[in-house]
Amino acid sequence: MTETASKVSVVIYGANGHGKVVADILRACGTEIEGFVDDGPSIDALVYGAKVMGDGKWLAEQASLRPVTVALGVGDNFARRGIAERCAASGMHLLAAVHPSATIANSVKISPGAVIMPHAVVNADAEIGQGAIINTAAIVEHDCKVGNFAHLSPKTAIGGHVQVGELSWLGIGATVIPNIKIGTCSIVGAGATVVRDVDDWVVAAGTPARILRELARRI
Repeated sequence: MTETASKVSVVIYGANGHGKVVADILRACGTEIEGFVDDGPSIDALVYGAKVMGDGKWLAEQASLRPVTVALGVGDNFARRGIAERCAASGMHLLAAVHPSATIANSVKISPGAVIMPHAVVNADAEIGQGAIINTAAIVEHDCKVGNFAHLSPKTAIGGHVQVGELSWLGIGATVIPNIKIGTCSIVGAGATVVRDVDDWVVAAGTPARILRELARRI
């Protein structure tokens, strides 16, 4: 597994709801939170007991002066990818945050910037991409590949050998049977049951899931 939260001091990029959950994970790991960075809330505001120290520009300036470790606290997949790219370009280290209550097999590969939330299960030889989110009580079975900046919402379950494409989003309680491929930048609706491959850039929902519409391409 990649390096995860430790005693290093960490800046959380994103001071809204998702950022608060990331703060909880880091605190549960015994990690010191330096503060939040956000491009919205006022500087010096207190969020979940930690200070909003500045925006992305401020953080880039700090990174030019000292080592900076960042946990990604933004839920939107595309926004999170953009933040990760800017942080990497400024030489910052992206930290993977894994809650101690999550069950992670020893052979799992977790990429920098990923977040794995309380009571999630990630089984043998699964791969979690950069900046991906495995949300509360989600299940990732053996040999799955979750792409960069994808998001598995709470209580989703994906069977063995499932591939979830980059920037895709599975809604709350969605289920994917084994050996299915979810394409890039697609959305699977809450409670859906996916029994066939899902193309890139589409919305699928229902039981069994079917394609409802295509999405406008943003990249």
